[in-house]
Amino acid sequence: MTSSTLKGRLAVVTGATGGMGSAVAGLFADQGAQLLLCDLNQERLEQAAAALKDRAERVEILAHDLAAEDFPARVLAAIGEREIGALVHTAGLSPTMADGPRILTVNYDATERLVEAVRPRMAAGSCAVLISSSSAHLVVSPEIDAALKALKPGEGSAAIAHMATTPQAAYPLSKRAVIQLVARQAGPFGQRQARIASISPGLIETGMGKAEQAASPQVDQMLARTPLERFGRADEIASAAVFLCSPAASYISGCDLRVDGGMLAALGF
Repeated sequence: MTSSTLKGRLAVVTGATGGMGSAVAGLFADQGAQLLLCDLNQERLEQAAAALKDRAERVEILAHDLAAEDFPARVLAAIGEREIGALVHTAGLSPTMADGPRILTVNYDATERLVEAVRPRMAAGSCAVLISSSSAHLVVSPEIDAALKALKPGEGSAAIAHMATTPQAAYPLSKRAVIQLVARQAGPFGQRQARIASISPGLIETGMGKAEQAASPQVDQMLARTPLERFGRADEIASAAVFLCSPAASYISGCDLRVDGGMLAALGF
């Protein structure tokens, strides 16, 4: 994209009523983008769209289960003949929200289907940003990495399902698989002069983050070891995502950006 903004270009945001998704949508709206906001709840999407309609060039919504096999087709139908200037995929499930198989299905399988579907519609200079997690960097083993590298396009997560029997195991595994997906998709995206990257947030002060803090004492332990000594904010993740989608990041692709207040570095990763 030649412009410094997304003015007039289409930006697709999934999980658009959540903490990170709504923050991303707000920043894109302030750039005058056309917005397609995707999430599960129709009423909440309508409220989000109403709040942004005077800031964005155009706001549309798509209420559907993002893990449904027909979700990517619905996205393509909603955008019509337009090309996508930016995709920020924030939707996902944390360990307190579902069992292991469901987490793997939503966080990886649905993400892979969406990326495959939208890639042919990405504009030159565009970027897709997938939200991973700092926890993805904590599950490092030769067995896991070999299994992730063996994942094949279009085959989903079947090859790693045996490693995701609990929510606590499935979540970081699914997010590490997302990082691997980004690396695998860099070449195909590059053929369209488009980019793809992931963001690994640390401890972020959203509803999901607070639920995880209440459920796991490890969250407070990790917070205590975070060099910036605080939770991150949703707008800090949104700012990183918008940067990745901008011409200022035009040579960044196929990699993961850690936005974690230095936590992983302090833990030795």
